[in-house]
Amino acid sequence: MSFCSCQALKGCYNCFQLKLGGNLEYAYTRLSFARPNRKIMSYMDDCFAGAPQDFLICITVHKAAKVGLATSELYVKVSLDKTSKSTKTFPNSENPFFNEYFVFEFRCTLTDLLRMTILFELKKTQTLVRNLVVGELLIDLHSVWNQPNHGFFKKWGRLEPPVGENPASDEASLLHHGYLQIDLVIVSQHSSLVNSNPNGNEEPDTQSLNKWTVDQDYDDIEKNLLLNPNSYTPSNIRYTIAFYRGFFVRKGSYMIQYRFHPFKGKTPVAKQTTTPVWNHEISFAWMYPSLAQRFLILVLVHEHIKWKCVAEYELSFEEIAFKSIPSLGPTYLHLYDPANALTYVGRILLELRSEDVAEERPSHVILSEDVHGLDESRFWREEVFLVEFLPLLGDHIQTSASSYKISMKLAENTSTVLEGPLKTPAGKFRSAMHSKSFRQDAPSRSCILRARLPDNRDKYESDYFMIDLIGFMRSELDTFKVFQLKSPQQDVNQAKCLKAIISSILNKIKEGIKEHRFDHEVENQRTPWDINRQLFLVEFFAKLPQELRLLKQKLRHCFVENLDASVADVVNELHRLVDRITALSNMTRQQDEWPDLLLYLSAGGKEVGVCRLNAKHFLHLHRRELQQNQFTQCWRLKSFAFKALGCLHSCPNCGCSTAMILGCIGIVVERERKQFVSQNIGDWVSIEPMVWKTRVAWTFFRCHVYIHQAKVRPSGEKKHVADSHLRILFGEQAAETDTSPGTLSPIWDAEITFKCITLPGSVDWYVQNPPLLSLEFYNKEKSLADELVGKGHLVASVISGEQFADSAWEEGPLGWSKGPLYKLQRLKHVSPPPLKWVPLARKGAVQAEVLMSAEFIELADGVVDGSKEPILTTGIPQAIRPNVLNFVLEAVFVGLRNYSKSTMSGAGKRRIKIMMGDQVLTSGPSTARIGNSINFLVAYASAVVSLPDQQEYWPAIIAADVLISGLTTESVLGAALIPNSGSFLQRGKTTKCGTQSWAASTTTATTALSVDEDDNTGMESSVEVEDTEMEYSDEEEDEEESPAKLSRLWRRLLFALGLRPAAYANRLALRYGSEDMDHSDLISEGQFTWWTKFYNSMYWKAAEMTHEYKHRLVIFPNELEKQPQFGYLQDWAVPVQMVHGVKFKKQAPPKEDIYATLKIQIKLTPCQCGAWDEGGGGDMIRPLAAINPRQQTLLQSLAEPVRLAVRVYVVQGLQMRPRDVHDESDCYVKLLLGGRTLSDRAAYIPNQSNPIFGRIFELEATLPGDNMLLMMVYDQDKFRDDVIGQTYIDLEDRWRSRHRATVGLAQEYSRAGYNQWHDVSLPSEILKDLCQQRGIQPPYYYGNVVEVDGLLFGDETTIARGEELHERLSLTVLKNIEKLPSFGYKLVPEHVETRSLYRDDYPNVEQGKLQLWIELFEANTYIPFPVDITPVPPAAYEIRVVVKNLRGIQAGDRNVFGKLMSDLFVTGWCQDIDKRQSTDIHYRSFTGDAAFNWRMIFPMMYSPNEDMMVFRRRGGLFEEVEIKRPPVIYLQIWDRDMIKRNDYLGSLELNLSNMPMPYETERQCRAYAKQRQRLNLFHRRSIQGWFPVESAKPKSGMPVTSTNGKMELEIDVCTSVEASNQPAGHGHDPPMALERPNRPNTAFNPLTHPLKSFHYILWPSIRKYVLWSVLVIIVILGLVLYFFEIPSELMSIPLL
Repeated sequence: MSFCSCQALKGCYNCFQLKLGGNLEYAYTRLSFARPNRKIMSYMDDCFAGAPQDFLICITVHKAAKVGLATSELYVKVSLDKTSKSTKTFPNSENPFFNEYFVFEFRCTLTDLLRMTILFELKKTQTLVRNLVVGELLIDLHSVWNQPNHGFFKKWGRLEPPVGENPASDEASLLHHGYLQIDLVIVSQHSSLVNSNPNGNEEPDTQSLNKWTVDQDYDDIEKNLLLNPNSYTPSNIRYTIAFYRGFFVRKGSYMIQYRFHPFKGKTPVAKQTTTPVWNHEISFAWMYPSLAQRFLILVLVHEHIKWKCVAEYELSFEEIAFKSIPSLGPTYLHLYDPANALTYVGRILLELRSEDVAEERPSHVILSEDVHGLDESRFWREEVFLVEFLPLLGDHIQTSASSYKISMKLAENTSTVLEGPLKTPAGKFRSAMHSKSFRQDAPSRSCILRARLPDNRDKYESDYFMIDLIGFMRSELDTFKVFQLKSPQQDVNQAKCLKAIISSILNKIKEGIKEHRFDHEVENQRTPWDINRQLFLVEFFAKLPQELRLLKQKLRHCFVENLDASVADVVNELHRLVDRITALSNMTRQQDEWPDLLLYLSAGGKEVGVCRLNAKHFLHLHRRELQQNQFTQCWRLKSFAFKALGCLHSCPNCGCSTAMILGCIGIVVERERKQFVSQNIGDWVSIEPMVWKTRVAWTFFRCHVYIHQAKVRPSGEKKHVADSHLRILFGEQAAETDTSPGTLSPIWDAEITFKCITLPGSVDWYVQNPPLLSLEFYNKEKSLADELVGKGHLVASVISGEQFADSAWEEGPLGWSKGPLYKLQRLKHVSPPPLKWVPLARKGAVQAEVLMSAEFIELADGVVDGSKEPILTTGIPQAIRPNVLNFVLEAVFVGLRNYSKSTMSGAGKRRIKIMMGDQVLTSGPSTARIGNSINFLVAYASAVVSLPDQQEYWPAIIAADVLISGLTTESVLGAALIPNSGSFLQRGKTTKCGTQSWAASTTTATTALSVDEDDNTGMESSVEVEDTEMEYSDEEEDEEESPAKLSRLWRRLLFALGLRPAAYANRLALRYGSEDMDHSDLISEGQFTWWTKFYNSMYWKAAEMTHEYKHRLVIFPNELEKQPQFGYLQDWAVPVQMVHGVKFKKQAPPKEDIYATLKIQIKLTPCQCGAWDEGGGGDMIRPLAAINPRQQTLLQSLAEPVRLAVRVYVVQGLQMRPRDVHDESDCYVKLLLGGRTLSDRAAYIPNQSNPIFGRIFELEATLPGDNMLLMMVYDQDKFRDDVIGQTYIDLEDRWRSRHRATVGLAQEYSRAGYNQWHDVSLPSEILKDLCQQRGIQPPYYYGNVVEVDGLLFGDETTIARGEELHERLSLTVLKNIEKLPSFGYKLVPEHVETRSLYRDDYPNVEQGKLQLWIELFEANTYIPFPVDITPVPPAAYEIRVVVKNLRGIQAGDRNVFGKLMSDLFVTGWCQDIDKRQSTDIHYRSFTGDAAFNWRMIFPMMYSPNEDMMVFRRRGGLFEEVEIKRPPVIYLQIWDRDMIKRNDYLGSLELNLSNMPMPYETERQCRAYAKQRQRLNLFHRRSIQGWFPVESAKPKSGMPVTSTNGKMELEIDVCTSVEASNQPAGHGHDPPMALERPNRPNTAFNPLTHPLKSFHYILWPSIRKYVLWSVLVIIVILGLVLYFFEIPSELMSIPLL
């Protein structure tokens, strides 16, 4: 079994630490007003963490850099789990650009997914041979999942040499390998694809949505390097893993297969044995830390002529490193069957070592060899351990048999079997009793087993200390929570108690450090893992006190006004520390781990349940027993919860409990047993082996169970709202509450008393480990069988007889008056215990929560009532009874929407009931159905409800859909539970209420609702429920009106005198009115479109800041209804999903049958009642103030149809999931609204994963019938179009919201241009209407300011300052309207929202995103012209590049005389390498210098908004594909050869829109610094200077002559009009012909000028040799002639 699975299951089966308490809101809330971006899985989802689900691995390959291959065609191959996909090739560039999007789809468990590894291979295409792998990047999905958003965004990964090859002898060793920029996101049902930016703020999220963003921040490789966060410096590590031997339960031929992707191998086969010996060692080199750190071990056995995997284990190098290099063992790894986690397979002995490698790029080859066996005696001593389990009491045993059997298993060892009879609890019960119990009378028998295992008990001391510290911190925080409930407003006392708790935690840590709990000494040799772990823990707990002291200082130096927030922050930080220590205790124990201890319970020949425990927690320590026994659970009385054998849930409280057994477990070394029995368990007497007797025979308790209320999830498959009751079981006794009739929020207010509970042993046992009570929750309905809603457990509080006298809640003369610290200590053993919510689950899902508590009180006098019949009384003690206050509950029943079941909607009239506490609000009968919507005749109801003063104790709000069949017959069709009832509280407001008889005598009848209405335009008819107060009489209003008027007049007079008396709401904005503002940078708006504003809103950092003088809008990274600043568009009504039933699935969360959405407005206002009030009740109602005709009309308008004109602007799609196998999707949009369909299939965007639509759709709708707009994105195919995804938009929420989501407010007011105001009303009209609706004075304009609601506002306009001042001022007020006291909320600005797309067959798995916005108008009014968002076609440009000179270029060849030289020429291209251009050749450059003065002309289609050049290529037989790339000019320097292939010498790549500033002179030219200024050549138009060249490595045999080549260029960017007006020729051709360069006389083609070749090339080289040769010849001829003439001359001499 894998390590991940083991950790999950161990957390699941730690039965002695059950997860109690819970929050039903996170468990099954279906309300859309809950926070939509919760990162933590809910409690329900955590139970199904091991269930298969759908995953999408979304990958974007952006580009590569520094690959070292400038003359090859490169592409990236992405491989994942036998599936591979490749990008298109990119030719001749060291920085290839790909920008391709891939999606891999998997359906598996999370554990299986995280084992996979993604392989990125940068490959070079070759002809007739296998493509060369330039570099590889490995990332395991476990590293990706651990990121904050399960992904990486625009990160650079270092490409490593290919695995399995020796780079010293391969061509790849000469390459740079380079870097690869990628996006990588894991999309699941609990994550989102968009929010991949770790910063979490809005601007980076918006920036990440721009698919074409080219920003130098992302191009900085060092800042965005893809590294796993670790404090260890990255380095090359050589791992050595040795597999020594194993032990297995079954006999067979065993082999180990290992994988560290892509390293794979296997050990030799050990044939037909249970103790295979391999002694096999492997080693390989890899970078650490890296993104591939998972080592998988598979144990294979040969069965039935094939190999079968019987066990698997996964190691994470990061988890065993402890801020050092990884190491582990030697140690045994215990293995379990992957198909059955309870079946022990065996164990293997291995060791992992690592060491630093000095080589910079070591060979990635796996090496294996045989080694000698391991001497285990150096590291541990094996002992025989006795494991003994003594069960004393069992209850809640789910069986019908009459006897039980209990046994144990530890590894391959099985214990003796303990048998006994079962009994059924006596009494009469409302539901059938399926539970049985047993009790062992003294003397009690136990079951025992022997196991031979390594003795590493000394190494567990730190584990025990952390477990004890975790329990202590949780206990203190739980006590402090009770103190907060009882002292809610005493912030100073809470701070004192919290500081005392921190001090006690500090003392406990200091005590552990002082006792050397971490630096323990062991007799045997310590492994490197032991040393690293010890150092890591010592460092961690040495730093932890400093963090705690900082928390104390935060409380000490905090102001009293902010003390409540500081207390909450400190409590959250302490909980976070508890989680950190818990994770640390789970992570740091991988070596020397024990196998799991399994307790089996069977009855009637069938297995009833199993309890899986961590065996080392029950070990007996042989050293310092008196000090350390408190840290282990050895032979301590505990309650063990048993689960069904078929339970695969990964949460502790899943509702699969089958038994609860109270007993003791001890694990003792056999030779130490006598000492253990005699000294360590003095309360027990061992009569004989496996027979025990307690010294204190019995302790008598009285048990009180206090049950207040419950909140139940509507889950019935047969019924929805039924009668419910709760059953409590403990031992041989059981009791039930009364039946609460027909509600999902039953209130019992009951106390169940078990007068006599006899438990063996002393009371101290139970004080340290309180027992658990079993709970069963049932629903009961006539003529139907009882339904089990859920099961759970409750921890009881145990109070001894000595503590009982001082455990009362009441304050005594010397008790509660002593101070907060004394109160805090008394709360630890207070009686009765405070109430808490206990979750009850079924099949892995929490179905209910019960507010209850229980206590065991010792009967010190020993007098026991013989009657065991439990007593059920009404009323829990006043000390823990929640203090009840009166609240006015108001509800506006808007109606039912999206009714999906036609048979249910046509059955008859219906009404909605809202139930909370003891009150029920009922709507009027339903009206006729309009489409899928149903409204009600009476839409308002109110009553007074009694609620606790602590919101934690508030009951849930229940909404029920009731069918009216006759005059009195009602049946429930569906229901919904609204657990977050505290969100409807109107804070800071109070109202008055009275009795029903008093209200009847008054003339006022109802309460006025705060309603917004636009009387002038009729655009909006929105009902709003605000924080309203009681309306006073007209006389009171007149009395208060005069001072307000005087105050406003006085303020205006002072302002006219220049004294500025009013508070400025926007002081910074008023400075914009200064006349000295510089307008020189403002640019013409004639060339701008809406797309200019859209792309300008994405900039958050750029090279040039001209975008500051362009208009902007807001781009939301998700849906508009998910923005908290707009109240999720639910200020007017909250959507509640009505559930008709729940279907439970195997290994999957339950599926609710949601048939409709109820829209309702709920408000809870604190109520002050008169002296006649005795605490509320059904007789209480709120005195309703008069509803004027206008407000009545607005309430009635909810049911009246409203015709709307809907205008949908679809901007673009993002990361659309490809539906085709080999290509991207051909996307188009389809809309459905009210039975009408609009399709844009004819204008589909071919082969784009990020299509730009720029389409406008106009439809008509009638509310409330057509309230839901469905938008779908399709993939166009020849035969059948595929659905990519869809999204739903609620138009009614946008129409009726007070935030004006109909038409967004522009940032500035403009009458014309690309920022033209396109709302029906002007800003001044909108502001005047809002002031009229709020009942405040209209805006008053004077000077350059406006006064609204007592605040002054100045003009914030920065661009369109020529528009009318009143409109600019009004728009400023509208943008800051949340600052006005009468408003306090924001208005929706002009925006583009980003909506996620989903599919029905992949629920909650995002398929892509769609950017759009919606405008709503009333159909009967004037509608302005739509905004033109047609995509702006790219503009035609002509790029003129003049290559002037080269300097310092590497020599490429030698001439026949051996001299270094090059025949230099430059090639360049822009869009298509096949259309590259070349300069002429500068022949025989001996110094690396060349002169050309050659012009290249490149046509380019450039989109300034997208910052991309656009061109089209043929994508198939009949279509062309649009390709977008950065506007890069590629220039390469070559050496021309006559016979051989030309030699590449260097390159220069220039991004015209993000170009570094060139150098003015050759001497200044050097490699660019990171902070070099950059420019946009499309704005500057012309540039000239020297650019550094990326020089190539010289070919073999050539020396390095230069490394800093330079190129002088002149670049001009011309528009198509400018190019036609001023044409230029290529090279040196006219028009605008360039002068030919002044080259040396030797720079010519020798083949075309033979005489020049002789004159300038041959003759200078051979001249001296020729002259010397002529001279020698002349001399020789002279000598020859001389000697030839001598004889004749001699003969001619006459003889004397």
